[in-house]
Amino acid sequence: MAARITRRHALELGGAGLLGLTLPNLLRAEATATVGQRAAKAKNVIFYWCQGGPPHQDMWDLKPEAPAEVRGEFKGIDTVLPGYQVCELMPELAKRVDKLSIVRGVNHHIPDHNPGSMFMLGSGNAPNPTTFHPSWSAVCKKEFPETPGLPTAVAIPADPGEGPGAGFLGAAYTSFAVTGDPSEEDFKVRALALPTGVDLARLNRRQALLSDTNRMFDGLRDHRPDVLAGLDKFAHDAYDIILSDRTKQAFRIEDEPAKVRDRYGRTKLGQRMLLARRLVQSGVRFVTIGEPDGWDTHADNFVRCRKQIPNVDQGLSALLDDLEQHDLLDDTLVMMFGEFGRTPKINAKAGRDHWPQAMSIILAGGGVPKGLVYGTTDKDAGYVVDKNHSPADFACTVYSLLGIDPHKHYPANNGQPTPIVRGGEPIKALIG
Repeated sequence: MAARITRRHALELGGAGLLGLTLPNLLRAEATATVGQRAAKAKNVIFYWCQGGPPHQDMWDLKPEAPAEVRGEFKGIDTVLPGYQVCELMPELAKRVDKLSIVRGVNHHIPDHNPGSMFMLGSGNAPNPTTFHPSWSAVCKKEFPETPGLPTAVAIPADPGEGPGAGFLGAAYTSFAVTGDPSEEDFKVRALALPTGVDLARLNRRQALLSDTNRMFDGLRDHRPDVLAGLDKFAHDAYDIILSDRTKQAFRIEDEPAKVRDRYGRTKLGQRMLLARRLVQSGVRFVTIGEPDGWDTHADNFVRCRKQIPNVDQGLSALLDDLEQHDLLDDTLVMMFGEFGRTPKINAKAGRDHWPQAMSIILAGGGVPKGLVYGTTDKDAGYVVDKNHSPADFACTVYSLLGIDPHKHYPANNGQPTPIVRGGEPIKALIG
């Protein structure tokens, strides 16, 4: 009978084994994972993915001497670093630049959203139609040991849809998706709640039934596909998470004092950043914060920035302070960037278009230098003229900070050994 169960049936069993929840497909067996031999400076990551590509010259790379059609509408304000200015809409971050590494030398050649995102999210590998390299979070989920009952990687609200996701590692390495909005009064993580009419006793009975069903595959243990071999472990981990008080407590953002929530801002971005701190504090290793509004400012760039940049200023400055107050900043790498920057010249719709030749990447904590402005663009913020680096170099840098060998090989495409990052070298100024 077991031999007649198809791969499709097995996947259906894995998905339906716990009342149809998708959680089993989002988890994996990590007990045998090993972290590379490099000394890790960062234990955790909070990654704010700025989907659409924020305008670097209106935030971190101002050019006050450029013509009006390049410099835009915003004035610069002094920061705690002598001689360095940021946008006037970021007064709080201006006071905290001495906690940041501002990287202005990373660039690439792809001006389209999806392939550009694949480049920047796919571990610094140029898009390849035959090989989808895994995202940062998927690699960390594979490499880091698990904490029983706690997701290793969480995405708020979900992994970026324009990126590679888990790539050739498989769906088991996808982040646990929050899906809800933590800024809402009734925020709940639906995947952690039992369906209406199902109590714990009934869940336990179904878990036992699933275990009995899995025994049907025992005779195929030496020959069945990897996806079957992992189904029982995925379901077991999902079961643990559903029952974990620690996980449920981590998501209870409503337990935060009102003044803390106000400090982050009662915005989608601010509350996502606060939830990220709670998750890291609870033991989650990688949190991806999705951009709630988007930075694709082809029109009305300055109108949109007047709304969005203050949210970044409030939320990110609060996150840095909060991590520091909880003794988490040194161990947590905070990253903020998108798929590219924006054009130097303002278009006829008062917007800026796609521009991968220059961008600004913001880093903090996790072993990166404090108060570093690294890389220089030309007078129009259009091209890198000093300290030019590829996305592969940046990826090698991040993985090195995390103690992961960036050139470690995984099996992909029918077992073909494939490195996490093809080429590239760590940026010495960022890893020490």
